[in-house]
Amino acid sequence: MGKLGKKDRKKKVNKYDNLSKPQAEFDFHGMGGLTQNMMREMADEFIEECRDRGLTKVLFITGKGLHSAKGMPVIKPFLKKYLSGKSFVNKVYEGRFDRGGSGTLEVIFN
Repeated sequence: MGKLGKKDRKKKVNKYDNLSKPQAEFDFHGMGGLTQNMMREMADEFIEECRDRGLTKVLFITGKGLHSAKGMPVIKPFLKKYLSGKSFVNKVYEGRFDRGGSGTLEVIFN
């Protein structure tokens, strides 16, 4: 028996990683020209659908705001503040690096 090639080696898997993964995602990135009312309506509709399905953790892809006016993010700060005020939201935080990092928000429901 010879040595295993790179393709034959098994990738090390963290058995707990799946427990922390968002169960659904919504992508605002690249939509451009959204008003706060539009963002609120889309987020509410997505969250309602997720909660009806019994999901407890979701990911919002917001983008980093690099293409926004003055290069400042608009969607992420608005969503973070809006979602943090919801009684059924337990936690809102920046997504992990491997899930988009500063261009995302992870949300955990009660």
